[in-house]
Amino acid sequence: MKKLLAIVLTLALIGVAPVAYSATPKIGQACSKTGQRIVVAKVPLICKTATSAQKKKIKSSLVWAKYVAPKPVLVTTPKSPLSTSPSFASVDSCRIRDNSENVIRSGFPQHSQMKRSGSKLVVQLIYVDFADQVAKGKASDDKSFWTDGVSKFLADMSNGVVNFEWRATEGYNRMSKKLADYRVTRALGGDTAVLVQEAINLADSEVDFTDVDFVVAVLPPETQRSLSDVSPALILSQNSPFKTNEGRVYRATLVGGDMRFPEGHLLLSHEFGHLLGIHDYYWYGWKQGMIFEDQFKFMGNFDNMNYANGKSREWTAWSRWIIDFLPDSKVLCARDGVEASAQLDAVSKVGTGPQLLVIRTSTTEAIAVESRRNSRNDSNASSSSNGLLVYRIDTTISSGQGALRIIRKPGSTDALFSDAPLKPGESLRVGAWIISNLESGIDWDVVKIEPVK
Repeated sequence: MKKLLAIVLTLALIGVAPVAYSATPKIGQACSKTGQRIVVAKVPLICKTATSAQKKKIKSSLVWAKYVAPKPVLVTTPKSPLSTSPSFASVDSCRIRDNSENVIRSGFPQHSQMKRSGSKLVVQLIYVDFADQVAKGKASDDKSFWTDGVSKFLADMSNGVVNFEWRATEGYNRMSKKLADYRVTRALGGDTAVLVQEAINLADSEVDFTDVDFVVAVLPPETQRSLSDVSPALILSQNSPFKTNEGRVYRATLVGGDMRFPEGHLLLSHEFGHLLGIHDYYWYGWKQGMIFEDQFKFMGNFDNMNYANGKSREWTAWSRWIIDFLPDSKVLCARDGVEASAQLDAVSKVGTGPQLLVIRTSTTEAIAVESRRNSRNDSNASSSSNGLLVYRIDTTISSGQGALRIIRKPGSTDALFSDAPLKPGESLRVGAWIISNLESGIDWDVVKIEPVK
């Protein structure tokens, strides 16, 4: 004790105060061991080198500071070896055939009515109201909800390959009958095409339909679901098209009461998917009273053509490829029996790299692999949905019966398949192939495919 007192007195005499360490450390106080970390009142602290000003104030070279975790280093380039072009076959080898006579298909080729003549598609909105459903506002007040929401979503799905031009009537045209008389509900099964054709007739004097690709009859925002709860995609044959003063229009839809909700533009985007030639991926056999998730038992949360406002709403890369929204340059086709690996950019990314790997298993069946991220239109999805999504395509299966079906990885149990994608280090055997995720970056995954020996 005498020695300690002597040391303290000696320090005081030469003008150096002893360093005091607080029993309860605080930010800005001296500490004794660099790198030491503690938590005080739920605040993480770390002992680090003090600044010059701090050293003078606390008489110590070390100081307590709030700990801020370093940001993870973003991996921008794969470390895994990637295969060169000879490891893959021509993309034409993976264009599995859809031999149906339907205008919407899950394979190739596109129906002749669906092929674009250029990079622009013109949409004509026709606003109508009825004696029993009178519009209270202006048509112009409603237009941006559709033009902004749908146009952005579809522009994202094509990554700039296709542009949409939107036109609209200045005001509402009054239809000849009450809305109830058109019977456009699921229960009554009225002919929606009749309503659309009358809307065209009313607008024909003010609208030039010469280059219009799609017509959308828009009912008032106040439209009751009891009077209009169905807004189907209408694709008429060349023998019985919609008629205008300028010629024929084959594709149209309706904005009814069922689309009047905050994300209603996603339902219209879904109908546009049909007008472009894509199937329904949800299950037609589902009925009210059944387990909710069962209607999405083939694709879960994934693809707006399955679950219109689901959390993983980006269209699958396959959906985009078959309608020419995804160019061949972004598609890789597996060579039969050849092991290969490739970096796949996420479908929600705008880039130039491959976004789809296809393994053809027959003339009408294939396995598809793509990278998913909870970004852009999938931003509401959880991180468990990130990774390599693997699914099977069978073009002999009709719309609403599961032409596309996700293949779960071992241990995947989520009712909407949110945990189905492969994470780095995980593999999945599908038929004669093993599909693995070698590594991931912020917006890509490296897939490896190898034939089962």
